[in-house]
Amino acid sequence: MVEETAFNQAIIDDLPAYKKLHDLIAEHMDTIVRFRLAQLDDPNKITDLGFLHENGNDFIQQETNFKNMPAFILPKLDSAFYAIKKGHITGFSINNRGMIKMSVEHTYDKKSNCDTYSSLVWNKPHDFPLPPTAKDTLLNTECTYVIDVLKRGNPAQ
Repeated sequence: MVEETAFNQAIIDDLPAYKKLHDLIAEHMDTIVRFRLAQLDDPNKITDLGFLHENGNDFIQQETNFKNMPAFILPKLDSAFYAIKKGHITGFSINNRGMIKMSVEHTYDKKSNCDTYSSLVWNKPHDFPLPPTAKDTLLNTECTYVIDVLKRGNPAQ
């Protein structure tokens, strides 16, 4: 399935806007991480911190939304999100190794019963595993474009 899936050229063309968001996150990463970890009951068990942008007037998930971020950075993040063309981003995560992963596209194909998730990943460790249902391409020395295709329900059927 993943072999037939193409990388979205519109996302690749808009890489400079994603890079601006990346740079903002990277600049404030220590503050963002400290702020979010201070809110958690057991921060030592966390490997990824997720942040989701607003979906209309409602936050997608209350526990991982932008409200879990220092207030001074919210206007900057909103501005960076809205600068990305065609709404190809829903959120990002920071892992405990400094990797920043932006969720840039999700589609569902009813015919194949598969979800396709696309992300842009910065500072991906060389030993970071790529699932067998995924493929990636290096866009520049810092950013990798990853597509993962997952069958819903029982994948063996």
